[in-house]
Amino acid sequence: MTRRTYPPQEFSGWLAGLRSWAAKCPDGDGLWRTAADQGLLSLAVPESAGGSGAGYEAACLALEAFAEESGLSGPPFAMAAQMWACQEPLVAFGSEAQHDRHLTPLLTGRAVGAFAATEYDAGSDLLSLRTRADRDSEGRWRLNGAKTFVTNGPTADVLIVIARTAEGSALSGLSAFVVPRGTPGLHIGRDIDKAGLAGAALCSLHLDDCVLDDSDLLGGPGAGFAVLMQAMRHERAFILAPVLGLMARALSQAVEHARSRSQFGRPLAAYDTIRQRLVRMHLSLTSARELLHATARQADAGTLDHGRSSLTKLHVSTEFNRFCQELPDVYGGYALLPETGTTALLTDAVASRYYSGTSDMQMKIIAEGLGV
Repeated sequence: MTRRTYPPQEFSGWLAGLRSWAAKCPDGDGLWRTAADQGLLSLAVPESAGGSGAGYEAACLALEAFAEESGLSGPPFAMAAQMWACQEPLVAFGSEAQHDRHLTPLLTGRAVGAFAATEYDAGSDLLSLRTRADRDSEGRWRLNGAKTFVTNGPTADVLIVIARTAEGSALSGLSAFVVPRGTPGLHIGRDIDKAGLAGAALCSLHLDDCVLDDSDLLGGPGAGFAVLMQAMRHERAFILAPVLGLMARALSQAVEHARSRSQFGRPLAAYDTIRQRLVRMHLSLTSARELLHATARQADAGTLDHGRSSLTKLHVSTEFNRFCQELPDVYGGYALLPETGTTALLTDAVASRYYSGTSDMQMKIIAEGLGV
């Protein structure tokens, strides 16, 4: 499917409108629907699939602006999880009927989407997946198993579930199913308590004889690995786009604090130790932003590969953590006060090393791409 790119003048005007909305957006039940009304969720989806066709770089810029203006970390993360791990596979593998039934409601904010692959004893180890889908005597599929760390799971209306349908390798033994909320046998667990990413809910799922048919398969039998790779290639590349906005906001606030607070009769900004911290924070932000945006342009050109996605995830999460190691010492003891946002950002930075594949897993993928 082809994607177009907004002319710069047209997109900059739209982005300014999004920033204005994000600065005063509601943080509550109405947030998801109003974000969709702004067009945020449909930016990366081709026009032929019901999206605006603006492309990946536009979507990343929008997520960044949303986080920067609102100061929220969890909601843009949750929306990005839907965009990259749920919408992307539906766009690439979904039938026209699945687009009508599932994708369109996701784009318009009438539904929330989630992706369920991780299990208690199987994260990146796909051969250890225990969730199964077996044919019954009537030719229908029966799903049984459990998933965990499902972002958006507590409120999801549409879930893409990866299950084993045959023995053997992950390449041929996995299938992907679109499971609507309310399917008999689908049990959605309570919210998992966590530190960080406030406003992004995750849970476990239990599947107890969920009955589905072939129309619920995404990409056909045996396409589960391809669906998973489609989701991970985009999620790893772009899940941290909102982080750039959070870093930009934190840097601006830290600079203002350094200018306004004085010690020993001089502003903090007059001391080289503080100035150097701010410069290193600026360097981390600039480096992370340049790489992620370049990766988005590769995706828009149709040349994004798994190695580049992992490189982007690894680099942005690393720079996010470096940024947050400098931030507390700009504030000193004030860093412990909630209004600075420092401890919350530190927690988000630690979490960024683990979701969508740990930093060690990203290094393994990159190393394999280098032939080592």
